[in-house]
Amino acid sequence: MRKHLIAVLAVAALALPANLAAQNNQGIITASANVQAPLNVSVDQGLSFGTVLPGVNKTVAPGDAAAGRLQVAGAGIFQVSLDFGTLPTDLSDGGSNTMPIVFGAGSAGHGTSSGSVGTTFDPATGANANLSAGTLWVFLGGQVQPAVDQAAGSYNA
Repeated sequence: MRKHLIAVLAVAALALPANLAAQNNQGIITASANVQAPLNVSVDQGLSFGTVLPGVNKTVAPGDAAAGRLQVAGAGIFQVSLDFGTLPTDLSDGGSNTMPIVFGAGSAGHGTSSGSVGTTFDPATGANANLSAGTLWVFLGGQVQPAVDQAAGSYNA
């Protein structure tokens, strides 16, 4: 009886790998991917403080006409990470004269039209925004802080 049981188990063990191999060939898994078209980022206008007076701070809010403005365009609906990288701490006249520029918690914003800031954020920490209508507008304001003896000239960064 014992030899019979061992013979039956041996035959069953030989048949098992053939059955497993047949099962592996019955299903096929396919893989697919959709490649998103790249986003296009273009500068609509730079941040302009216009004329400033020595010793008088001047602020441009992200919703002001003088705020810097970027357009992010792309197809599809997805989340965009807004990161300004390293922001300048000074404007320079190209020589040895500098003027501090600061950015705060509400100095940047984003919205769905070129003239409408829907959400403000701190440009130093960035933000996430939804690109849902094909276009996202990003705005940048800030404040310049000229010294009372600030040298006259054109300052940039």
